This record gives sequence, structure tokens and C-alpha cells, in this order.
Amino acid sequence: MRKLFLFLGLGVLFVFPTFASAQNNVTIANMTVQLWPEYDQPSMLVIADFQVAADSSFPVDLTIRIPQEANLIAVASLASDGTFLNALFDGPKAEAEWQVFTLTISENTVYRFEYYQPLSFNGNQRIFSYLWDGAYAVDQFHVLVLEPRDVTAISMSPAYESISQENGSNYYDSGFVKLVKGEQFALNLQYEKTTDTLVAPPQGIQPVAPLDENTTGRVSLNNSLPYIIGGLGMVMIVGGIAYYWQAGRASSKKSRRRSHTHEEREENDEDAYCPQCGTRAKKGDRFCRICGARLRQQEE
Repeated sequence: MRKLFLFLGLGVLFVFPTFASAQNNVTIANMTVQLWPEYDQPSMLVIADFQVAADSSFPVDLTIRIPQEANLIAVASLASDGTFLNALFDGPKAEAEWQVFTLTISENTVYRFEYYQPLSFNGNQRIFSYLWDGAYAVDQFHVLVLEPRDVTAISMSPAYESISQENGSNYYDSGFVKLVKGEQFALNLQYEKTTDTLVAPPQGIQPVAPLDENTTGRVSLNNSLPYIIGGLGMVMIVGGIAYYWQAGRASSKKSRRRSHTHEEREENDEDAYCPQCGTRAKKGDRFCRICGARLRQQEE
């Protein structure tokens, strides 16, 4: 039994170092890093697209390092329809002067991660440094730098040539380089600008065409005014009729009530009582029908 556990322990020691070594020896087939200074924030937007070598043993765990002050905003994979979908990853967590996150590569497709990194400001001058740490070998490494708006001077080391894109923005292209494992790639960027204009400032929802009274779904007051006035007139007419009807009913009730009261008073006035015995006399009686006393109301 002891020999069995010994063999199992030796097997684990042999298998796991081999697996870890295989994970660390992953080769990235291609990686393009785009640096967009002051794109939609007054900082550097870093976008890295990469794909591991096709002969890798999937799934593959990649541990990516980004600067400690960076703000990781996206980790995604390219879907078959050309859109990027959120990918599962672990982290980021602090590790010395870096932040690290681990991404499991399950298929041979393009993956992307994005983060913002602060710029250094010195008056009108902006300074930024990018570093690929060399954790993995890269067969084709490529950097594109977007020229900021209103820039008056720009320089970078190593120096890149600018190329014009279809959208009119200028990019600076490093060209493709091959990096072995452990070989770093550094870029130092400096530029000057006198404004805080962003390349793509955040905007609210804008209409595709000017809004006017003919815009679909928009209600024009000029077109609706006759209907509004007509509706108010109808309300006033109906209200007047209801008021006079209610007033007429109240007046009729009062008249009936007054007539009834008047009749009662007349009846009360016509009725007489004997001053001697108190017997109620009938209309036209001059003397009490009981005691014969003369009724006062008949006296002239």
C-alpha cells in the first residue's frame, strides 16, 4: 500500500510540473495593441487584440499583466458574427507593480482586453509610457498610436511613421516585430496640445434629422389649437346647461316648499279655537259648537 501511494505521489510531481510548463510556454501568434490618447476620457485607452498559436493545447490559461494604476474595463472574445462577447476571467489582483488577471482560452479565436491608464500632464505636454512585459512569446507584435485632436507636436521612441485612416484620423504604426519569451517592448510617447478636446467626446442621444412640427410622432400646437379651443367650448356649454338645470330644479323645490308652507299658514289662519273651552272651530263658525261662546277671529 505504501508503494502505491509513493507511485501516485511521484506521478503527481511529474504531471503537474509538465502541465505548468506547457501553460507558461504558450505562444501568442499575433497581438495588436492600440493606444488611443484622450479618446473619450482625459487618459490613455489601451486596446489589445491577440490570438494564441493554433497548435496550442486548448484550453489554455493566460495570465496577463497590466499596470498597477490601470482600470480594466473589458475582457472579451470574438464571436462568429464579428462581435465581441464578454469572456470569463479571474482577477484582476495586485502583484508587485502590476495587476494580473487570468483568462482561459478555450478556442482558437481572437481575444481582447481593454483598460484606461492615466496620462502625465506637464502644462500643455502629455507623457505616457507603454510596456509589454514579455510574459509570452509573440510571433507578430504590432502597435498603433492614434493621434489626439488639436495636437501641436508629437514624438515617440522608437519613432513611428504616421498613416492616414479612412475616418481621417492619423495613426502611427510600429510595424510587426517578433518577440521571444522574456523580451519586453517599450514605447515612450510625448505630445503637446493647447486644448482639452477629446477625439470622441461622450454625447447624449442626438436626432438623425432636425425636429420640427412635421416630425413623425411630434404633436404641433398650431395644428391642435382649433381642437383644443373647440373642446373647451363644448365643456363650457355642457357645464352651463348642467348649471342652469341644477339651478332650475333647486328653484322649483323652493317654490313648492314655499307654496306648501303658505297653504299650511292659510289653513292655520283659517282655523279658530274657542276661547272658553278650546274646541277647534270649523271654517265659517261664529260660535263654539260645544259651549256656544262667540269666536274671536270672527269679530269685526
